[in-house]
Amino acid sequence: MHLVLAALVAFVPLVPLSAARQNCPLYGPLLPRPTNLLQSPVIASVAQTLDDVFFKNIDNDTSTGSPYFSYAVEVFTGSEDLPLWSHYWTAPNLGSFNSSGVTEVDTNTVFRIGSVTKIFTVLTFLATVGDGIWNDPITKHLPEIAEIAENASSSPIFTPDWESITIDALLGELSQQLPMANLYNIGFPPLPNSTFPPCGTNPTCDRKQLFEGLAKLPPSFAPFTTPAYSDLGFVLLSYVAERITGKPFKSLMTDAVLTPLNLEHTFYDEPVESVSIIPGTKRKTTWGGELGEEKATGNMYTSTGDMSTLGRAILRSSLIKPAMTKRWLKPTSFSSDPLAMVGMPWGIRRIELQQNQTYQFVHTFNKIGSIGSYSSLFALIPELDIGISVLAAGDAPGGITNAIAEALANTYIPTLSNLARAQANVTFSGHYRHASLAGNTTTTTTGAPYSNSTTPPLNSSLTISVDPVAPGLNVTHWLSNGTDMGLLALALSSNVSSALLPHLRPSVRLYPTGLEEARADGGRRVAFKATFEDVSQPDSEGGGVFVTDCATWVTVTATVYGSVPLDLFVFEVAPDGRVEAVVNEGLRVRMERVG
Repeated sequence: MHLVLAALVAFVPLVPLSAARQNCPLYGPLLPRPTNLLQSPVIASVAQTLDDVFFKNIDNDTSTGSPYFSYAVEVFTGSEDLPLWSHYWTAPNLGSFNSSGVTEVDTNTVFRIGSVTKIFTVLTFLATVGDGIWNDPITKHLPEIAEIAENASSSPIFTPDWESITIDALLGELSQQLPMANLYNIGFPPLPNSTFPPCGTNPTCDRKQLFEGLAKLPPSFAPFTTPAYSDLGFVLLSYVAERITGKPFKSLMTDAVLTPLNLEHTFYDEPVESVSIIPGTKRKTTWGGELGEEKATGNMYTSTGDMSTLGRAILRSSLIKPAMTKRWLKPTSFSSDPLAMVGMPWGIRRIELQQNQTYQFVHTFNKIGSIGSYSSLFALIPELDIGISVLAAGDAPGGITNAIAEALANTYIPTLSNLARAQANVTFSGHYRHASLAGNTTTTTTGAPYSNSTTPPLNSSLTISVDPVAPGLNVTHWLSNGTDMGLLALALSSNVSSALLPHLRPSVRLYPTGLEEARADGGRRVAFKATFEDVSQPDSEGGGVFVTDCATWVTVTATVYGSVPLDLFVFEVAPDGRVEAVVNEGLRVRMERVG
């Protein structure tokens, strides 16, 4: 796979480095997400390059093991109903197994996905129960756990503090026991049979046995100490959903997720073999091997096409409210890697967009699965509104789904970041100037008029550009009635004395808020927030023990005039997508685009 990465890195355009003090953007997208991607020549060129690279360096390179494994890949976006790129490979040896499954892989081919099931499980819970009980103790909703807690010993080392384990803590709190086969031969001491659970992989445990085993299991850590991978936590999550709703979890998932999204190639239990890829005997591949009570953690089957549909639904907040989606797509814990975090059930990575630009980054939210002859990876990059689905079956090299997804991310992240800059430059860059509003009754969102029929044109203007390196929209010039408002806004928001004004080097940048409203004519009003920074000082390489060089969030809405913040800018966008004007809502000044 190193050839794939090398080929794609060579394709990605290099970005120049900046020697100036870094701007500190507000957390979130640095610019509006790129749109009309399927019509973009850049995206079409990327797709062609990927076709060539994958065809040459994976499919037709036997050193990758491609004769022995099949895979399906799709890159999707929340703004399009079709994938940005897709690729399907059928192993030449698939037909030799004479299975009753498919003979050629496509977007509808069904694979097992193992732990990627957890994404369906959490989304089902959010869509049916919500996250309002996230901080409830598990004992409140599962009487079996309450009974375990009541009868448990007082030892904190051997007894979990069940009253402190909340619903959200389930998703990273518990651990599993070792399989007992041949352990005596490798140094483990013999123990009475009564100490071992009578069930597990084969046979699987029923609900009663699962709780009996759970009662004997000591905690890994005190609650909320550190993330610890758990399958049992997701089983308990499904039990909570069943108890609250009174319905089986399979029915909840079908009604809340599978049916609304029309996921016709996604199954909670074993599907018919005719739509599935089975690269060997069912026993050898584990096709159809049921997980019993642990279905909610790793039993599901789906296609890459359905995974793309699921990803689009998450990015669009089709099944849950946008605020809930935003809460879901956040870390719940740190890890030992400062660039890696843990979510529910996400593994999260922080990826820098520019070399030597510490504060410009995106996050990848991913889940990896593996069961028998199947491996899977699902990833979302919300800041860029894209996702990746990779499903593989057969004797695939270890980490093949990771390597494929890594190659795709290393291609699409810089490409979409650069495309966002290019589109923002066309859409927003230019000069804006106040004009007489005589005869107009245009008002701000607060209802206060921008001007009135007796107000002459103000000496107010604004110039916006998009830099090749720095984040956001750059306000290079801002006059308000003849006053250098960039300098004044910095002084006001930072409480700088007038004596220091000559030494300041103001930088005003605008960032998307995700807030907009429709106009009666079919256009939109789109809100941005400004940051006012002094870039005259050198970087201190991250700040000190108690302070940081990047804390623009502290000064959001720091200056308010007549109940409206000075940092609120609203762009007026025509129905055809052209920006007609920008309004600084705090100053009640509307400036029309003149060039």
